[in-house]
Amino acid sequence: MPADITARTPRLAVLALPLLALLAPPAAAGPPQGVSGRMAFDHMADGLRRYATTKEHDERMALLERLAESRDPRVAVALARVVSDPGDGYMSTAGCLLLWNYGRRVPVLGKAREDAQAWWDKHEADLRRRAGQLSR
Repeated sequence: MPADITARTPRLAVLALPLLALLAPPAAAGPPQGVSGRMAFDHMADGLRRYATTKEHDERMALLERLAESRDPRVAVALARVVSDPGDGYMSTAGCLLLWNYGRRVPVLGKAREDAQAWWDKHEADLRRRAGQLSR
């Protein structure tokens, strides 16, 4: 191997790099896409609006049953209103839903309303705070 090739290699590299940079394809990455501006649909808020406007008691409770599976804190607040309303015939059902979906425990038959009320008294502040952070 000739002795002068090692002396020329760094010079070749210095000359070749700018040439390679000019021949390289443009980078595929670019700035991130901006916010689309489209509105997101909140199924929980819509379901709770329907619950509030529905007059039939059975239909209202069916809506709460479907919504409770989501464990959304806004639904817990609605269930707690039913549990604490002495004129509502669905107090025990709402209590069962509240304990099962939010308290993560099996309600005791015949004591669901009382257990749910005690559970709600203990967790009300946290759930109301979390519900307040979500859209209405």
